[in-house]
Amino acid sequence: MKYLILLFFITSLHAKNFIETNVKTLNWQGIEVVWLKDEKFPTFDIMVYFGDGALSEKKEKLGQTQLMFNNISLGTTRYTQKEIVDALEFFGTSYASNVTHEYSTYSVSGLMAHLEPSLKMVCHMFQNATYPKAELKKSKKRIITGLESLVTSHSELASRAFREISLGKTMYKNPVGGKIATIKSLHSKDLKKRLNFFNNKVYKKIYIRGPKDIFKIKSIFKNDCGWKASKLTQKKLPAIKQANNSQLYLVTVPSANQAQIRIGKVLTKDQATVDQTRLAFASKYIGGGFTSRLMQEVRVKRGLTYSIGAYAAGQRYYGRSGIITFTKNKTLAQTLNVISKTIEDNSSSIEEKFFNHSKRYIKGNYIMSLESNTGFMNTLMMLDHQGRPYDELYNFTSKLEKISSHELAKKIKDIYSIKDQVIVVLGSKSLKKQLVKAGYQVKLVNYKRFL
Repeated sequence: MKYLILLFFITSLHAKNFIETNVKTLNWQGIEVVWLKDEKFPTFDIMVYFGDGALSEKKEKLGQTQLMFNNISLGTTRYTQKEIVDALEFFGTSYASNVTHEYSTYSVSGLMAHLEPSLKMVCHMFQNATYPKAELKKSKKRIITGLESLVTSHSELASRAFREISLGKTMYKNPVGGKIATIKSLHSKDLKKRLNFFNNKVYKKIYIRGPKDIFKIKSIFKNDCGWKASKLTQKKLPAIKQANNSQLYLVTVPSANQAQIRIGKVLTKDQATVDQTRLAFASKYIGGGFTSRLMQEVRVKRGLTYSIGAYAAGQRYYGRSGIITFTKNKTLAQTLNVISKTIEDNSSSIEEKFFNHSKRYIKGNYIMSLESNTGFMNTLMMLDHQGRPYDELYNFTSKLEKISSHELAKKIKDIYSIKDQVIVVLGSKSLKKQLVKAGYQVKLVNYKRFL
């Protein structure tokens, strides 16, 4: 035990020294740049953070931002989709986008030897994407087909329904990818208009990983991407109010021989961002890994499911907590009752042996999560997005060590208390009888509402 404490202490000091030595903040014509110095390999990672996401879309244009980013390589004023893809594959370049309600990112990775032509092509796409009608039609068809086929992917459909229901009274309820009706209504002109808005209006911050030679991209961002400093960031959003809602929703699908279960709620800004260490501890203790309390009680002791987990995480203005699992139709009510009792028991007292084991497990996993440079860069981005200091990276383990079992129990009650949760069950309509008999008030919802 003494060795472990010493190891984590040394690791914290190493993290602090690493950040001070290898993480630099630069200014390129008014655009903030965070450089993660890495001389070990001749590779690079670049991530452009945009201070806006799907939240600013009009209601009839849901999915516009994600469709715009995901299809930026369909064609430009100079190159076809095949020519773009062939060129980036030849350079060994990986590229991907990520859109949330609050922000968006576009990432590019590859070999330093091909840095300039790779980034020039990406900048060309951002400045000259045309979203050819024929190619966009194919992409939209794939998305719509995927949404229509969700009825056969009960786990994914349950999570989609749970998000919309649990966030139903907030501005975050709509999926960032849109719905069938809104995807059908989007056209090339809509995507070009959205791209122009992101290029010229939205705040940007650039994160780069690589050796000092990577600074040659400064002129590419200026001349090829044409991005300039912008003060337009997402407007300050109203605080989310915590509303108690113990309603159980049964989302009905045909031919379901299992019941998908989602339990959770929206978190206020304070619940999600003020004490990230306790939030992480509570979620990992309850449902993180094989030794978590839910896994031990629901799977190991009773065999009611194969897998169960919990999460709790925040964005800038809100957060979400949840419990995810599934079970046989006949054991649905029993599974819900065991989950409820497990939360209740651990909201009042924590067994020391489980408490100490969980602390060691979380520390080890946290340290491992920072070993990847890409993961480390993403962590820096999220800290910036939430307005939190980088020193949280090396203070995490010391803060975790100070949390008492009483404080953990209190946090579990605050986040997971069943009386405050939205419960979503996706399965056969026949499950209603079992749920009503178990004392639940059930509201039936057809799955098509979420497509």
